[in-house]
Amino acid sequence: MRLELGLIHIEDVRFAAKTVIADGVLSIARQELTGLLKQEPLFDHVEIEIAHPGDSCRILRVLDVLEPRYRLDGPNFPGALDGNGLVGHGQTRALKNVAVIETNQLAPRSRSLIDMSGPAAEFSPISNTHNVVLLPYPKSGADKDEYRLAAKKAGLKTAIYLAAAAKDVSPQETQVYELPPVALNQGPKNLPRVAYIFPMHSHQHPTQQNETVFYGSNIQGFMPTIVHPNEILDGALMFSYSAFTWFAQNHPVILELYRRHGKDLWFAGVVLTVAPAVVAEKERNAYLCARLAKEVLNADGIIATKIGGGAVDTDLMMIYTRAEEMGMKATLIIMERYPDTGITFVPENVNALVTPGLTRDAITLPAVERLIGGDTLRLDNTNPDNTNPDLPPLPANQEITLWIGDLVGAISQVGASRLTTYMG
Repeated sequence: MRLELGLIHIEDVRFAAKTVIADGVLSIARQELTGLLKQEPLFDHVEIEIAHPGDSCRILRVLDVLEPRYRLDGPNFPGALDGNGLVGHGQTRALKNVAVIETNQLAPRSRSLIDMSGPAAEFSPISNTHNVVLLPYPKSGADKDEYRLAAKKAGLKTAIYLAAAAKDVSPQETQVYELPPVALNQGPKNLPRVAYIFPMHSHQHPTQQNETVFYGSNIQGFMPTIVHPNEILDGALMFSYSAFTWFAQNHPVILELYRRHGKDLWFAGVVLTVAPAVVAEKERNAYLCARLAKEVLNADGIIATKIGGGAVDTDLMMIYTRAEEMGMKATLIIMERYPDTGITFVPENVNALVTPGLTRDAITLPAVERLIGGDTLRLDNTNPDNTNPDLPPLPANQEITLWIGDLVGAISQVGASRLTTYMG
């Protein structure tokens, strides 16, 4: 399967009479786009704002982040927006240095925010993109869960709408991602074969019945399966929570395995799974993930990443153990949450871990001139020494101290963080 990702590098984003890309500038017809989005019956009205890198600006109530993409061959976000189909092949246009930010205007607390300048910009790539921010305001009485899904769908529509302006624009750069079918993906014997085991969701946080996560499925009852890495990069997956879809489209583990493919390792493929809520199901998935990696992908080693909270540490330790029992070397990328407990559970045999940062480290952000998405913050960790959830809301434009894990993209569960600690 061969995916040609044509990159259009955007230097500026602005509102204009027509949506077009010219001379590195993405112009957006604001009224046309809001007209498209407000067709959603749950929305009272929709506002759109733009935030640029370096702006004294804070974006609140972030729900998800997307890179604008448009497939020239086949459906966009199949099952979630367009009809059923397959992705990962053909040509796709990607607008680089641009992100679509979905906000949840029914969020009780803004646990995810973006600062466009100051110390936050050193930690997150999303502070350094030109951000098109969607503010879909719900109608009175709208169901909060249905509204959330509608807001995510609005983000998909916007990502396609913006990138469609690049349909006839020649990309400045084309990145090619290609792996043959599993049966033919043999490689030389002198290179270690590495498979990636990718939990895309933790059912600690159950998906909604009509939620679209993987090819439009709510992934309830999902069993470990082999997928082509290009499918992840090309719009088959939308994260439900704990991660942002931008990091699936720009998946750091998949991109690094591709970069090193044929040089010092052979990329054997991807085993896609979930983290169940029941112990017996965790055990089953660990066995199946390891067997698929070993007996179908013929892997010599595996990398696995985490998604979700502390309970998922157990899933990864089980995967690690089963992989090594089957003769594969294993390494885990596993986020830490609390400084006093670190990782919840580490068996004695587990000795190759990489942590992409500690979410409960404190960071102080300076006051800002502009707010998008809300006027107040209600964080249970405004004061890192006091986790009282009943603290009153604070003006969101003032200097605040919060956990670094509340900065969008600062702690990436799939390994995109700039913070890390190696333990081996």
